[in-house]
Amino acid sequence: MDNMVTFWIVLAAVLVLAALVVWALVARNRRIVAARQEAAGLREQAQSGESYAQSAEERARELQGKAREAQVRADKLHSEAEEATRIAREHRDRVTGDYVSADEVDPDTKRH
Repeated sequence: MDNMVTFWIVLAAVLVLAALVVWALVARNRRIVAARQEAAGLREQAQSGESYAQSAEERARELQGKAREAQVRADKLHSEAEEATRIAREHRDRVTGDYVSADEVDPDTKRH
């Protein structure tokens, strides 16, 4: 009789252990399936945003090109402004010099 009880206890333990192993495998399989479904959803979401990202990148490249062109124009205008300022100063200096010369020649403005 002792052998039968031991047999049934061992059998019950093996069945419980087998049930736990099966339960663990089923749970693992469900997690794997859920993870695959989530990954597929994320890939689908990423794919739907791909065209927007591409158009945004294209727009950014276009604007960067325009910015470079504008910078070249601005640099050229800056150089032209610097040259115009230099020429204006030279002319202003000559005009001021002419006023000073006129004052030196004019008897009414001479200082004694």
